[in-house]
Amino acid sequence: LWKKSRRLAVFLANTYLRSLLLALVRPQFLFAVYGNEKQVRSYVSDDMAQRLPFNLILGVIRNENMRGLMVAPQFLEHELQEDSDKVRLYMERLQEDFPNVQRIALVGRLPNFVKKAGIDIKRPLVEGSLGTRYMIWDIARQMRERPQYRNQNSIVVLGGAGRIGNAVCHDLTSLYDRVIGLDPRYEEDNEIKTDQGTVLQTASLERLNDETLYIALTHQGDAVLDLYQHMPNGALIADDTHPCISLKVRERMRESQIEVEKIVLSHDQFMMWPRMPDWNNRDIPGCLVEALVLLRQPDVAEGGLHRFCQEAEFLGFT
Repeated sequence: LWKKSRRLAVFLANTYLRSLLLALVRPQFLFAVYGNEKQVRSYVSDDMAQRLPFNLILGVIRNENMRGLMVAPQFLEHELQEDSDKVRLYMERLQEDFPNVQRIALVGRLPNFVKKAGIDIKRPLVEGSLGTRYMIWDIARQMRERPQYRNQNSIVVLGGAGRIGNAVCHDLTSLYDRVIGLDPRYEEDNEIKTDQGTVLQTASLERLNDETLYIALTHQGDAVLDLYQHMPNGALIADDTHPCISLKVRERMRESQIEVEKIVLSHDQFMMWPRMPDWNNRDIPGCLVEALVLLRQPDVAEGGLHRFCQEAEFLGFT
């Protein structure tokens, strides 16, 4: 019933009611997303797709007095990954269809696809990494504040060679003396000294044996199945993967006394309707937060991560 209701809402919002919806919302920002086959089918059936426009309005977003839309193309994730022409078409049509929006937040791997297509990520496009980095930095701080982890001077980033993972490793040296970026893409161990600590880039699973705290940034959550047997009892994983670590895998890890907690950003006055699949309608994707902060403080990104964290916390993102 919920799936059929959402499909009906998407159909009406993109046909008979599209002009009215745009006039009522008057969006200041867009959340540009994509999906795999399963995710897309929760919004649109094959029959519907033939009668809908290229860029689909999939949801209305509110944050305090700001209004925006979640928008997706009729391309699947693998099509955008493999065909840069489709990425360029997506970006061009977004700005043609919504010429008055101030910011366009790019979800997940979309910034990588955009850069691969030779497109500069400049206003109104927003890469989104600062929002995600803020979220993970704040979670890593909270992890260390728990009584059982106060003596921990190191943390592991699973997926440390990625676009976000590499930046996160350096960010966390402000909290931990040693940050281990674990990723199979590293061909050899490499130790990097920063002004505040050390980052070890490695593919060696043996490095996990004595580590307790983990940030999961792998390409999908259940990839931790290949890693958790190297983690000690009492380990804690903060999960920022999409799709996240499944319940079945979490239960299997709990048998080894390894806990998993999902990372979620929130704001008292945020709402998305209808919600994204597998999300609560008050959960905020990290890649969207940067655009929301920049709408309030356009120059805050120029001050680096520290200033962005201060502003995001001041605005109520937790």
